Amino acid sequence: MRLVLDQSCGVAAWVAARIPQMQGADDFGPCAAIGIVAGDGRALGGVVFSNWQPRFRSIEVSFASDSARWLTRGLIRRILAYPFDQLGCARLTAITPRKARAARAFLDRFGFKREGVIRRGFGDDDAIVSGLLKREWERSRWAADQRPGSGLSGGSTPSGRATSATFRVIDTVS
Repeated sequence: MRLVLDQSCGVAAWVAARIPQMQGADDFGPCAAIGIVAGDGRALGGVVFSNWQPRFRSIEVSFASDSARWLTRGLIRRILAYPFDQLGCARLTAITPRKARAARAFLDRFGFKREGVIRRGFGDDDAIVSGLLKREWERSRWAADQRPGSGLSGGSTPSGRATSATFRVIDTVS
């Protein structure tokens, strides 16, 4: 599996197409996204970072996949190094529909804590707000043995400004 950077618009559109509450990539607003592709180039999953609040060191995250086996420990470390290490975020926020049990279970596995409910936040469904603090991430089994420099390079900021003008694919170890 490989990470795809510098394709935020395409990855955001791919992720939005798999989230029923999203109408399109524009719903994310300015964002940075990371794609995960199989060795044959087939898209497996994507992560979108949006609603970046640098003053509060907070960013929203959305995940989507077409495969149950789209993340490895090394991939999740590298993906979450982006908000926590590169942007200096103190927290990640995820908002999921109450009816999306699988999505909430996915967040639970990575240590997100349920923090609140926005009643009818998704029309006829409530929105569940979950958060992951940097200190919780650092203590998690997923971040264990993280080495300096194991994060991402290149990519774009959530403002949509690319930090590198070239397409970058980073090979990772499963």
